Amino acid sequence: MTGLFTEQSNYSKMISGLPYHAVDAELFDLQGVAARKVAAYNALSPDDHAGREDGLRSLFGTVAGWALVKAPVYVDFGIHIYLGDTCFVNTGAVFLDSAAITFGERVFVGPGAQFITATHPVNPEERCVMTPDGPILGFDLTNIAKPITIGDDCWIGASAVIMPGVTIGAGTTIGAGALVTKSLPERVIAVGSPARIVRSVDE
Repeated sequence: MTGLFTEQSNYSKMISGLPYHAVDAELFDLQGVAARKVAAYNALSPDDHAGREDGLRSLFGTVAGWALVKAPVYVDFGIHIYLGDTCFVNTGAVFLDSAAITFGERVFVGPGAQFITATHPVNPEERCVMTPDGPILGFDLTNIAKPITIGDDCWIGASAVIMPGVTIGAGTTIGAGALVTKSLPERVIAVGSPARIVRSVDE
């Protein structure tokens, strides 16, 4: 695959949107740091508001203003998640942030929502490359990461799944359980699997 065997580090390729090997010591180290921060955040008392604010700002790339992310939460790296002001994320959210996940302002997220930036080649020979003499495992897993952007004033329903490369326009509502595979315009309601537009929010 183009870009897979260039001289760039796997982290550099990951954040540049190029194919990269996920079995990588640097990536594992960064994920380990995130996992320890997630464990500490999820263990905080619900009434430890100062601790939660500090923990969230340590875990995420940026938190522009007020934000509440209810535990438990899961992230891959954390540092690629960017929240605008006045964002609420209900319990059980999953952020696979191999690429940037960016929220605008006043974004509300229902319980169990997932934001998935990582994907793989559909060709199995490209997806899993055997490396018997590899430094970590006997195989490499090829990933591709594509950013997710959620516009201002969006509402993401419970258990919705937002797939790699999706942009959701400002003011749009995603129904509970929807699978969003393609970008959506502003101020619409989308439901189903795959998600489809059913009407404007202004009707």
